[in-house]
Amino acid sequence: MSKVACVFSGKGGVGKTTFILCLAGVLSNMKKKVLIVDADLYNGGVATSLNKDVKKTLYHFHKEFKSDANPDFREYTVKYNQYIDFISAPKTIKEASEITFDSLDALIVESNLLYDVILFDTNHVYNKFNDLLLKRMNHIFYLITNDVLDLKNSTNNLKAIRKFTDNIDIILNYSIHFNREYFILYDIKNILQSNIDYIISNKFNYEDIDNLIIKGEILTISSQKWYDYKIFNLIAKSLIKEDKNGY
Repeated sequence: MSKVACVFSGKGGVGKTTFILCLAGVLSNMKKKVLIVDADLYNGGVATSLNKDVKKTLYHFHKEFKSDANPDFREYTVKYNQYIDFISAPKTIKEASEITFDSLDALIVESNLLYDVILFDTNHVYNKFNDLLLKRMNHIFYLITNDVLDLKNSTNNLKAIRKFTDNIDIILNYSIHFNREYFILYDIKNILQSNIDYIISNKFNYEDIDNLIIKGEILTISSQKWYDYKIFNLIAKSLIKEDKNGY
């Protein structure tokens, strides 16, 4: 059975899509089969980040599912490499507004035996759709930054999430707005009333990231000697419960 995980946050622009792609890249290097589902319905960026031309999206799967056609989800996936497939977010606002959670639930059921890990990218709005999605996950990666509004929203979100799961890792991303020093780590922990599980340092602020997107490359695949690769390696091994020897 697949491990089903997502990345969530209390604010947009905190690096969720980059995080998902980097995590998928590390899992790919470990020869794990990964399906990325772009559930950031209105502003999905996975296909753009991978520079892939997409004809069928999550909307088309939803449409076929609602017509009782019992669609094969593999017809809606795009292959990135030998180990990574993805399903793109809808292309228009109208298409995004039609998608309901039961379609994603069906997608998980259909794909569950064919991948080692299924990763969902999301938006940051804690609405009914995302509440159902979060409750369906085996694991949640919650991304935060050193930002006042982000921490305020995250305090409320984490209280809600912890009512139904403890399978959550809080990841402090210092690569976004890394010049902001509103709070020290001690303050952040106190505000959230929670420990921080992983820290992505400001060295993750990769200067050539735009060229990677133009080429459609994933940082953790194209540059395994990059400084913060080890953080994503630890996160990936923890997710699939492998020890340092890979067993």
